[in-house]
This record gives sequence, C-alpha cells and structure tokens, in this order.
Amino acid sequence: MENPWKELPEQSPYILSQESRVISEFRARCKKNHQPQTQILPEPFIGNVNAPIYLLSLNPGYSDKDPHWHSKENFKLAIKSNLLHESSDYPFYFLNPEFKESPGATWWQGKLKQLILDTSLDIVANNIFCVEYFPYHSENYKEIPKSISTGLLKSQRYSVYLVRQAIKRNARIIIMRSSKKWFSSVPELKNNNNVYELRSPQNVCVTPNNLDDYHDFVDILKKC
Repeated sequence: MENPWKELPEQSPYILSQESRVISEFRARCKKNHQPQTQILPEPFIGNVNAPIYLLSLNPGYSDKDPHWHSKENFKLAIKSNLLHESSDYPFYFLNPEFKESPGATWWQGKLKQLILDTSLDIVANNIFCVEYFPYHSENYKEIPKSISTGLLKSQRYSVYLVRQAIKRNARIIIMRSSKKWFSSVPELKNNNNVYELRSPQNVCVTPNNLDDYHDFVDILKKC
C-alpha cells in the first residue's frame, strides 16, 4: 500500500488532502480538548517499521509545549523522516537524547523505562514501533461521529496495513490502549499468540507487572 504521508502538506494545517473535509468539520463541531491539533505535525506511528515489537495505542496527545518543539527544524525533520520510514540513528526519536525535554519524550521515557533498563536505550530506540489508531494530536481522544465520516480515514487504513504486515512476519504486538478499536479494525489480532494486552490500559508502562511474558520481550530485544 502506498504511504499517504508522502502527500502531507509542507505548511500548517498538516492534514492529508483526502481527510481535510472530515478533520475540518470535526474540529468545528467538537470541544477544544477534543479538536485535532493540525497546526503541528501528525504522528501516526513512530520507530523502525521493521521492528520485532509493535505497540498499538490510541492517538498522540497534545501539550501546550508541543508547538515550540514542532517549530524546531531538527525535531520537524525527525518527524518527517519517520513518516516516510527513513532510517536514522534513533528511529524511535523520542528516545533521542537531543529531544529528551520534549513532552513526547517525557511521556515515552516513562512508559519504556523498564525496557530500557533491562536492555539499552539504543536497542529500544531501534526495535520498537508504535502505531496510533488515530494520527492527529489532541488533548483528549474523541471518535469522529458517523454523521461526519463512516469507516477509517485513508491514513488509518495505512496504519492498519502496517499492523497486518507485522502480523505476517510474526512480530510481537502489545496493545496498549483501545483493544476493541484495534480488534475491530484488524480482526487478525484476535486469538493470535503473538498479540498481548497490557493489564492496565490506564497505566501503559511496559513492565513485568503490566505485561504477561515481559521477559520474553526483553530476550527478543537483546537478540537484536
């Protein structure tokens, strides 16, 4: 499947043209905390697309510090390179020490802290891939009403495609949040021995207490 993010505009609003009507109408109808923040770059996924471990989440959050970081050329370049699946020293760029003060880095370093301690920063940064169910930032997630759009957006269909490709090559998959949405969009995730759910979707830290067979994931990473 062709990567739709190749067509992302160079300037704000950062919305794929095929999704502009839907996202604009949704923004106009919903409360501020639910509005997709299209003045900053979307982050539908992050990391090495060929990673042996996939994380499935809901959508990228939003902090009032994000516009500052998204205005930095090196940060923007990292996001844009990631959208095109281009190689880098830190595919999971929120683990790049250069960006450690960014809101996303603060969040992810907390969630992946134990994995990093049990392996290394470089190993995790190069061998984890996270896919968001919805690609645009918002303070809080809200489903787009069916009166505005039925079915998945094109960008979401591409994310589903990436997950399906990962399933085909037997990647291990951890559903962090919104398992019902992911099971509905990718039925192949059901009854799959390579698919795990975190015990607490409210506390999505990847730790031994929150993930069955945690140490198997550590072993996979150490072999990379």
